[in-house]
Amino acid sequence: MILLVVDTQKGCFDERLYSFETVKKNIKQLITIARANNVEVIYVQHDDGPGTDLDKSTDNYEIYGEFAPKDSERRFEKNVNSALMPGLII
Repeated sequence: MILLVVDTQKGCFDERLYSFETVKKNIKQLITIARANNVEVIYVQHDDGPGTDLDKSTDNYEIYGEFAPKDSERRFEKNVNSALMPGLII
């Protein structure tokens, strides 16, 4: 079993989202429960390319700080604007 945390980067995960505080609380709780139960947490980040808000060379590309991955947790990068990543093999 794994927990996929998708598109929760600083550049797109903020107060502009509907029910932001509730969503943030729920994601933090899921990550905490997964880690406590030895469920692997995997992060998927979107790269829109150079010069965009989600350019991987910017701070906006990083995962939202309150549930940033641990060093041991895997990250995958996608450049397709979809939560369903072709080629994601875990």
